[in-house]
Amino acid sequence: MRILVTRALEDAQDLADELSADGIESILAPMLSVEFLEPRAAAADVVAAYAITSRNGAEALGRCTTDRATPVFAVGEATAERLREHGFAKVESANGDAAALAALIRRRVEPEAGPLVFLSAETVAGNLEAGLLDAGYDLRRIVAYRSEPAHELPREAAEALRKGQLDGALFFSPRTARTFVSLVEGAELTASCNGMTAYCISDAVADSVRALPWSAVRVAAAPTKRDLLSLLADHVTKMPE
Repeated sequence: MRILVTRALEDAQDLADELSADGIESILAPMLSVEFLEPRAAAADVVAAYAITSRNGAEALGRCTTDRATPVFAVGEATAERLREHGFAKVESANGDAAALAALIRRRVEPEAGPLVFLSAETVAGNLEAGLLDAGYDLRRIVAYRSEPAHELPREAAEALRKGQLDGALFFSPRTARTFVSLVEGAELTASCNGMTAYCISDAVADSVRALPWSAVRVAAAPTKRDLLSLLADHVTKMPE
């Protein structure tokens, strides 16, 4: 089985290695590139907790502070693991999406505890801010990185699409999915998706890829990397020899 990996290059290689360990070949086609910024300091002497919704956010937090003792709440286990690699001592994962992360923070931190700092990209998906601001939290969002969409399909990916050498593609965000659709349409490779399955981390991502004529669009049971890879593994086991 050969799968197209559309994550940003910073995450794509690790994912490709995981797939290879499970006997799945992959081709990297990063739909976004990440640029880390020099974020302004949080306007607070004491931070009650950090909220992080992506591995890039975890990377940004590791770069912009030496504080490793303040609690950090992560959207999923992959993000939590990246935070632990950076030495953060108190990391808890919501194992879900932005709404699940907001709910976790509401259970663990009182609004009166102090400011929450949310490191994010320029464009934010999900409803973390609304879920916390409406509950009375002092949430301070810091733009710490930006993602730029790819302008063309990588040559290897375009060639594999053209020759019908791919069984599916993995999608982790609506923006990644929309970028892929745009580039495939621009390269006049729409028909190449006929025999492929789109594996999507959420319904929002699935909605973003449905413009292409996939043989199937499958959605993970929960919006986590673990569930998306479980979806792929389950499909692989059911494929005919």
